[in-house]
Amino acid sequence: MRKALFISQNSIRILLGIFFIVSAVMKVLSIDTFVMYVFSFKILPFFITEILCRLLIAFEMLLGLLLMLKVQYKWVWWISMATMIGFTLFLTYVTIFRNDANCHCFGDIIEVKPLVSIFKNLAVMGVMVLVYGKCNRSWCLGWLKDEGGNEKFHCELVPDRDVFCSGDDYPKMAKILIYSIGGLAIFVSTFVCFPPNAIFNKIFSQNDLVATSVYEKAIQDSLVYLHFTHVKYDETKDTVTFQVDTNYYQKQEGTYIIAVVSSGCKYCKQSCELIHNIFDRNELPSDRLQFWMWGPNEPHCGRFLRLTKSWEHDAYRISPVLAVDMVYGSFPTFLVVRDGKIINAFNYRGIEEGRIVKYVKGE
Repeated sequence: MRKALFISQNSIRILLGIFFIVSAVMKVLSIDTFVMYVFSFKILPFFITEILCRLLIAFEMLLGLLLMLKVQYKWVWWISMATMIGFTLFLTYVTIFRNDANCHCFGDIIEVKPLVSIFKNLAVMGVMVLVYGKCNRSWCLGWLKDEGGNEKFHCELVPDRDVFCSGDDYPKMAKILIYSIGGLAIFVSTFVCFPPNAIFNKIFSQNDLVATSVYEKAIQDSLVYLHFTHVKYDETKDTVTFQVDTNYYQKQEGTYIIAVVSSGCKYCKQSCELIHNIFDRNELPSDRLQFWMWGPNEPHCGRFLRLTKSWEHDAYRISPVLAVDMVYGSFPTFLVVRDGKIINAFNYRGIEEGRIVKYVKGE
């Protein structure tokens, strides 16, 4: 009976570790959406938000790994419990003061409402309470020497020990190897495979993102043809209403950003919502951001404005051929325009809050 209880309690501990790791992996697989969600709270600049989100994911992975390996179990248990309490308090705030459809606890792979996630966290904390202090025995793996001096591997059940707990240098080397591989995997998965935009932009900088001649022809021939005017958001119906104006495109003076996007592109939606949040957080003039969209019809473009919460900015519907030729089929692409002339361009990975603010303010 005691052996069965021991196995069940340690199985729960391992499952808790897997839970933390799976949650972190789902976040990192949808890191762009997760970062944008955290940034929507408008607490920190975008670059710092990117770093902290990746550190949070790495921290969650580390907790899961330490729980599974039963390293410093009591300390890890208390840190894990404090983390779950912190997440629950945050979700309580979100439930009361925001109307989010997804708390991004599992990224955007599994959508979970904040209220549902609160009960999920309470259940996890209840399970953690059940195994607190109960997993005080573990299998000890090590190397011993018999009477003849030959080394042999042994496995036994001992109280309050780490996974590797006795023997000569082999267990210590195994410890170092496992911890090094685990730490390297966490770092690579969060900061190398999915680098922050600013770092990515410095390492993998791209040029010639836009065909300037096509842009200039579009301005001269007024190929930018459908202007969305009187755009309003109806909160009751959760929809965007607008009128369509076919007047010629009017070039603006000063510096502004033009987002060339596809209304059905996932990354276009994410990046445009992000840039809208940057404008909102820094109180930049809304007319300094324009959207040049191509899509199957006007309602589809209106849906894009609703999903990105960017109905207060100028929006145009352009032809697909023009859009593809202008940015070589790469969406989204952002043009930095000064007095009608392109002075720079960047893609989604090139979004940097500080640089956008400087462009718009003319610094």
